Amino acid sequence: MGSDVLILTIYFLVVIYVLYQMALSVENTLENKLKVDLNREALNTQVNLQLKQRTSNKQKITANVDQIEFEGRKFPPFLALNVTSHNDPEEEGMVVVEVGPSGKMPLAMSIRDLSVRIQNSTSDAQVFIDWDKSSVTSGMNRRTQRVVRSGIPISGGLPHSQLLTVINPRETFMGQVTGENCLSLDPDTQTLKAKRPLAEMIDVAEYITDMIEANARLYQGNDDIDIMEEVGSTLAYGLRLMVGIRQITYEQNSQTTYLMLPFEFEAILLADEIAFPPLRWLLKRPRPANARDALSTLLLGRPRL
Repeated sequence: MGSDVLILTIYFLVVIYVLYQMALSVENTLENKLKVDLNREALNTQVNLQLKQRTSNKQKITANVDQIEFEGRKFPPFLALNVTSHNDPEEEGMVVVEVGPSGKMPLAMSIRDLSVRIQNSTSDAQVFIDWDKSSVTSGMNRRTQRVVRSGIPISGGLPHSQLLTVINPRETFMGQVTGENCLSLDPDTQTLKAKRPLAEMIDVAEYITDMIEANARLYQGNDDIDIMEEVGSTLAYGLRLMVGIRQITYEQNSQTTYLMLPFEFEAILLADEIAFPPLRWLLKRPRPANARDALSTLLLGRPRL
């Protein structure tokens, strides 16, 4: 009788362990483990520094990074360029620039291209996008590539130059961009399309994990150091978008203000949880810390962090 109980106990422990490993595998694929956010401070600082150096009394532009919240939901942050009308100094229009994706992401996610949305709400200003002077940065090695618009049929190889995109007053541009090294020939359409990813979230997570482990060894025994805070975030991908803003005047002699907009997206690891739902529920129940650690050690072979 005693041996039967021991066998059943071992059997159930093995089943629980196998189910846990299966749940962990599914979790790593489907659940959000990373959070990618726009570096708002860097974008705001660099754009305003450029405006301070390049604008004149003939064209007044101010910039700020903003974010809309509606009914408890936060929408992605965007860059707002406030342009004073040349014809009426009391009138001010806005150029909204939004780049994505951002937010929580699973490890299995691959970023093949970035979305760009520019809304020109001014009444008398044109916005230009210079694709050839823009660049995309992929991965932690900060490798820079020339930006190429996605979704446009291209045959016979990658062109040496791309046409400027013009966004007239009250118009909106929406498109996808990628790096030229991510393109390959689509045999069905005989066009170049984004085939290779700009960034793999699993690689980003592994890089952050390596940094955490390296810092843990460096600060071993120093309980006053927060390892996660020391590691911070790492660049996942970025887009440096060259745009120009030009006032439309009757004399057609207004200047164009060119700005390099640095959209950098940084990733952090989210707090990990036990993957198997019953174990997650059990370990979250109010109980002494020692009991929680004992149960974690028994089932998982390690204390719960």
